[in-house]
Amino acid sequence: MTIFQQLSVNKGTISSSLGKQFAQNILQENRIDILMECIDLSSYQASNASFRNIRAGAAKVIELVAEKQPALVAPHLEKLLPALLVKEPQTRWMIIRVMGFCARLNKLVAQKAIPFAQKYIEDKEGLCIASSADLYLGDLGAISKDDAQRVFPILDQSMKSIVENEQDWLLEALFKMFKNLDQDGQNTAVKFAERWQYSFRKTTQKRALQIIKARMG
Repeated sequence: MTIFQQLSVNKGTISSSLGKQFAQNILQENRIDILMECIDLSSYQASNASFRNIRAGAAKVIELVAEKQPALVAPHLEKLLPALLVKEPQTRWMIIRVMGFCARLNKLVAQKAIPFAQKYIEDKEGLCIASSADLYLGDLGAISKDDAQRVFPILDQSMKSIVENEQDWLLEALFKMFKNLDQDGQNTAVKFAERWQYSFRKTTQKRALQIIKARMG
C-alpha cells in the first residue's frame, strides 16, 4: 500500500506503531521521500473531516522526526504552515511542536506560527494544544532576548487562564527561556513557579523549583 493508503486505514491512536515505523524509516534509512509525502499530507484537503486521520497520522511522523533530527524538517516549515489551520486539534498541536523543534534552524518561518499559538492559547481547546503552543513559544524565547520579549506576553496571558495540568508545560516553557527574560519577566515567571512548588505532582514541583533556583543562581 502507498503511504496515503496506510494512513487512511490507520484508525488507532496518533502515536501508533505505523507512525513510529515511518519515522524510523526516515531517520534510519534516509527515506526523505516518506517525510516529504507526510509534509504534503499534513494539510491534505484541510477542510474535509474525512481525511483527519491521514493529516494527523502524517503530522505525527513529522513530529517524531523533527524531535530527533530537526535539520531534516526545518527547511520545509513553510509547507507545514497550512496544517496549523486544519480543524482537528491533533494535527495542529503536533505541527506547532514541530515549529518549536525547528525554531533555531529556521526562525524566520517558525515565527510565522506565533499568531496561531496565540489563538490556541486564547481558545484553550484542551491541554494538548494549549501546552504545545506554550512549549513552542518557549522554544522561540530560548533563542534570544529579543525573541523572549516578543513571545513572553502571550505566555503571560496563558498563565492567567490555564487548563488542568497545563502548568507543567508552562513551567517548562518558562524555564527554557528564563535566562533571556528581563527582570520583570523573570519576576513574573518566579511568581508563577511559586504557586506550584508545593504541588502534589512531583513533576510540577521539579519544574517549579528549576525556575526558582534559576533566579537564585
